[in-house]
Amino acid sequence: MWGVSLIAVLGAFITIASACSNQGEGERCEALNGNDDCKTEEGLICYPANQLKDTNSDRCCPADRRKATQPVCKTSTDVGTDAAAPPDTGPPPGAEAGADADAAEAGSGDAGGDADAADQ
Repeated sequence: MWGVSLIAVLGAFITIASACSNQGEGERCEALNGNDDCKTEEGLICYPANQLKDTNSDRCCPADRRKATQPVCKTSTDVGTDAAAPPDTGPPPGAEAGADADAAEAGSGDAGGDADAADQ
């Protein structure tokens, strides 16, 4: 009795363990396994579900998702409202004072150069 139960449990474990290996594009993988679940020879890597659209599962997708053929792997073209540029807040504090000091320093050097030329 133990032998049959042990074989059944061992068989189930092997089936589960091998279920997520050598997966093709768009098929499920486990991001915690790195890219071991995906067909890396085809350039597939395991993307976490939060980086994909319309899925709650990690999936094998091409490293360059612009080349994806499966909808779940394709890059999103929805930019949403987060993509708006931030409002212009002007120059950083003190930026004008630094520019004025540079201009004054450059001006004093020019005056000195003109005076030296006049003296000769």
